Amino acid sequence: MDTSKLIGDRFRPKERRDSGAMGDVWIAEDMKLGRTVALKFLARRRLTQQGALTEFTEWTVRMFEREGMAMARVNHPNVAHIYDTGEHDGEFYIVMEYVEGRSLAEHLKAGPTLTLERTARWARQMCEGLGAAHTAEVIHRDIKPGNIMITHQGDVKIVDFGLAFLADVTQSHTSAGTPLYKAPERWNDEPGSRRSDLYSVGCVLYEMLTGRPPFGSPQDDPMTVGRMHQDDAPAPPSAHRPGVPPQLDAIVQTLLAKDPAHRPKSALAVAQAVRRIQHVLDALALDDETRRADLPETPGRDVGLSERIRALDRRILDLELRLGPSDQSVIEAREEHAELTGRSGDTRGAAALYDRLGHDCQDFFGPYDVRALNAFEGVARWIARSGANREL
Repeated sequence: MDTSKLIGDRFRPKERRDSGAMGDVWIAEDMKLGRTVALKFLARRRLTQQGALTEFTEWTVRMFEREGMAMARVNHPNVAHIYDTGEHDGEFYIVMEYVEGRSLAEHLKAGPTLTLERTARWARQMCEGLGAAHTAEVIHRDIKPGNIMITHQGDVKIVDFGLAFLADVTQSHTSAGTPLYKAPERWNDEPGSRRSDLYSVGCVLYEMLTGRPPFGSPQDDPMTVGRMHQDDAPAPPSAHRPGVPPQLDAIVQTLLAKDPAHRPKSALAVAQAVRRIQHVLDALALDDETRRADLPETPGRDVGLSERIRALDRRILDLELRLGPSDQSVIEAREEHAELTGRSGDTRGAAALYDRLGHDCQDFFGPYDVRALNAFEGVARWIARSGANREL
């Protein structure tokens, strides 16, 4: 692309971020409003060169444009906004909100397993955003960790609705969607529905809780994974991670029902259920504080623990961006984050956070630095608490 030319008389391309069979993604500057946006191009000529019929390619463009117009009606903080659509040099494009942050896939790869508080918060936001899209009659068809962005403020943004639709109508049923997160009915060439999206949410939530998807791995043959989705029943998340509340086990089981009619009626219903679980996590934390009756009252005790963890999560991200990850204020905030996580009832999550902090401190300051040793002491302490809780 000639980056000296404005797209639509207002968007100046700056950097290509992604390129594939379906199209390209560029970061661009909106010269009119002075903001950074994402330009997503549908590679019409590329589709034709790959052998797609002209009529089919044009139909795909029209459907993709209609999907973009529908998404433009969705105004929700957990969905990346679509600002505009257009055509440039014979290629159709959409203008989307540029989301600064990392994908959920990157968070999962970085380890450790997500804390229960963060899992519940992000799952609720994912469902609230998806519910807004479903209300606008838009089905995503490819909910997966790579299409869930986490902003630098620690909030969810669902992306790639239009591109997911495009992949669905231009690829065979063996590759449309992502096999690890694809609902059983979609393996029978069904186009997908709101409840197909919810099944994919169940797969993502399972991975957030356990560190692995419910069926298969990226290395497995797609059709083998498809048969697992259709025939197998996964173990509950608590079988892989002791301490997962039974309420979360139940939500995952319902989301992963083979029959779409047995899944929740809507994404918003799931969001409400997860919100109630956040209250359960808060209650666990209050019970824990009650057992520690020798602790003095502190300001903010009446604030929900999940909200306190969320605020601290945002503070850590802000400090890391401004001061760098090795700054002492970041280390202290991460220690506090681990402690609050443990007090929420997620003792294994606290141990995992301390373990990551310990290894980071070793990288920053050396293997025997007191900050690293203190973090590993936190690992041992919360692992011991985890074992004690199982004996109660």
